[in-house]
Amino acid sequence: RNALSIALRDAVSDTLDTLATDPAFDRALWVSSDRYHRTLLRFPLPLIAAVNGPAIAGGFDLAVCCDLRVAATTAVFSHPEFAWGDVVYSPLHELVGGAIARELVLTGRTLSAHEALELHLVSRVVTPETVVEVAIDHANMMTRSTRELLRRAKSKILARAGIDDAATLDL
Repeated sequence: RNALSIALRDAVSDTLDTLATDPAFDRALWVSSDRYHRTLLRFPLPLIAAVNGPAIAGGFDLAVCCDLRVAATTAVFSHPEFAWGDVVYSPLHELVGGAIARELVLTGRTLSAHEALELHLVSRVVTPETVVEVAIDHANMMTRSTRELLRRAKSKILARAGIDDAATLDL
């Protein structure tokens, strides 16, 4: 099943039609991208990704910007933006380390779910049928805490990782 529904594709098409005639298009595109990644990373509560299929380019960035990632055995991860545009690097570096992050960003190599687990990109690999359930289980475990404690914990984690506004911008 394609994650890009017809309604979402129509909305994207409408936006692109509008931007095509806007002389500030390039600037708006990158400001929007920066805002998107910054919003994901600074969201005050934990975000959990359940990846059941390809997480490539923007899907990869979305998963990396989440606090926890659960992958189905069918998941693959790739960061091929090096071939055509800028990439978000900071959270990836924090997850897998500098050497692996550089390799993934500079080569666009595709990782299987199990390789992603070995590199600590994901925390669990499960069957496609249970990936959402496992992600929800993680969320349910978090409900034992208060929103304020989760917010403070996430803030400290991001600070320790050195992820701030400057770190979330595209390279």
